Amino acid sequence: MNVHWGRSRAVAAGAAAVAVAVGLGLGLPGAAGAATATAATAAAAPAPQYVVPGCSGEAQVKPGTIVLACADDGIGLKGLHWTSWTPELASAYGTEWSNDCISNCASGHIHDYPVVVELLGSAAVKGHPGERRYTEATITYTASRPPVYTKNCSGKVVATYPVSFTLPLAP
Repeated sequence: MNVHWGRSRAVAAGAAAVAVAVGLGLGLPGAAGAATATAATAAAAPAPQYVVPGCSGEAQVKPGTIVLACADDGIGLKGLHWTSWTPELASAYGTEWSNDCISNCASGHIHDYPVVVELLGSAAVKGHPGERRYTEATITYTASRPPVYTKNCSGKVVATYPVSFTLPLAP
């Protein structure tokens, strides 16, 4: 469970319980005014807007494209169709583009892979108090997938084909 969401739910539940108790005349001695003000403040505060940070720092809501490698545009997501956009989870299906960098990235070829994307985590957006940003993306391949080159136990470089991976999103 997302820690931020857990705290928000606990605060909301506590404010609701205080509001009910005050409404029923069951308030704590000397705390009725403070409890009513706290419940009213909690109810009046708008829910934060969740965004994905773009490469130039712009906030994006349900973007159709997300660049994951801002330095060279070598990997990203396009054609995104959002099925969920909540504080706990944003999910979409679309296509990942990926540069194979064979023989180098400048002369590499772009390949497309169908994916399901989940955005998770929560962090404040500097200078924008009404926004929170997702902090990581989990990408799951639904058909073909690109190789990932790693070293095995003997030090030999081998290609693996993970079904999914998680990466941090730029701040």
